[in-house]
Amino acid sequence: MIFDAHGDIMTDIWQEHQKGNKDSFKKRHLDLYNKGGVTHSIFVNWTDPKDKNKNTFDNIFEEAMIELNNSDIFQICTTHHDMIQSLSKQKIGIILGIEGLKNLKDIKHLNELYNLGVRHASLTWNEANKYAHGLDNNTRGLTKKGFELIKEMERLGMIIDLAHTNKYTFSDIMENTTKPVIISHGNTKALCDHRRNYTDKQLQQIKDKNGVIGICAIPPFVGKKPQDQNISYMAKHIEYVRDLIGIKHVGLGFDLCYYLNEGVSVNNLDGLATMENAKDIIIELQKLEFTDQEIELVTHGNFERVIKEILG
Repeated sequence: MIFDAHGDIMTDIWQEHQKGNKDSFKKRHLDLYNKGGVTHSIFVNWTDPKDKNKNTFDNIFEEAMIELNNSDIFQICTTHHDMIQSLSKQKIGIILGIEGLKNLKDIKHLNELYNLGVRHASLTWNEANKYAHGLDNNTRGLTKKGFELIKEMERLGMIIDLAHTNKYTFSDIMENTTKPVIISHGNTKALCDHRRNYTDKQLQQIKDKNGVIGICAIPPFVGKKPQDQNISYMAKHIEYVRDLIGIKHVGLGFDLCYYLNEGVSVNNLDGLATMENAKDIIIELQKLEFTDQEIELVTHGNFERVIKEILG
């Protein structure tokens, strides 16, 4: 059982539909997911903040749901029980998510998406928007509307994701939430000083919230040096988090976006190029002498704990 906390599959389905390619997940991804042992994932709607078409955000949901409602392959999970059920039915358990809320109209719109089945969101994808400031604007945190939004997300029972936030938004969310939060995909600054990675202090805050960071497979986030941009060094990030804040606060958020924009991507980690290689992270953790119990927590148990607490 492997839980991947971040996949841009909804956006990929939309892009493929624009080309006339229907049933794209089954044709392009299903075999890779099965070979890699990936049983569950958060599939996000990533809408490029630079996209000037205000309808794209809604269109991605509409197009993606055509395929994600295929009950032969998927089970959309709105509770932890749904996750367990999807496993017994040998279907991929999907949590619907949003990567960046620039195109969210208001709280009413959030409630509409919740009713659609959305149970996860990050507030920004680096950009500054009406709710939060991301890494492209490192001077402010949450806005007034942003504070209202995270309050509503907690009330509804949604997973709040700190990925792509700047340090001020990160702190504002930490100080104004009461439930566990996650970093769906990101790594440690101690091993790779990239702006999308997280300091020891921030990781400690994740522990204090009983949250989880999903270690990702984007080469520049894994290692500064080309020789470190591999699956073995990715496992080192997992080891570092375990040793710093404990085994209960680290998981997997691969962000294997090799498929977007005709494969033009920063994602081509040596040893972990596609979902077919996902299970190989287990081998790397075994090399680092992780116990079977520790590996189970990393591959799914820790995110399961958060999901059970927040979604019920």
